[in-house]
Amino acid sequence: MALIQVTPEVLNSKATEVRNLRSQHDDTMARLRSLILALNETWKGEAQAAFVAKFESMQSSFTSFSEMLEGYATLMDTAARELQNTDQGLKATMQSSFN
Repeated sequence: MALIQVTPEVLNSKATEVRNLRSQHDDTMARLRSLILALNETWKGEAQAAFVAKFESMQSSFTSFSEMLEGYATLMDTAARELQNTDQGLKATMQSSFN
């Protein structure tokens, strides 16, 4: 049997933290891409082209990671909502049982 020691408020707060980290990740990847593409002006050659190609080929991984973070945050929001609903349902059951 699972021992759940978390509140809906904590889950919602952590979901917000994950979303903030996702936003930072997205911003960092965009800034990194700009920096790498700006190197085209000062770094020329096959190694530079290979580096840019490798970075560009990883874009789908960066996007997938970002989407995974949002999915995790959404899951925490859903768990918080379900936990709150269950608690409210149990409260109603208890109140009606003893009336």
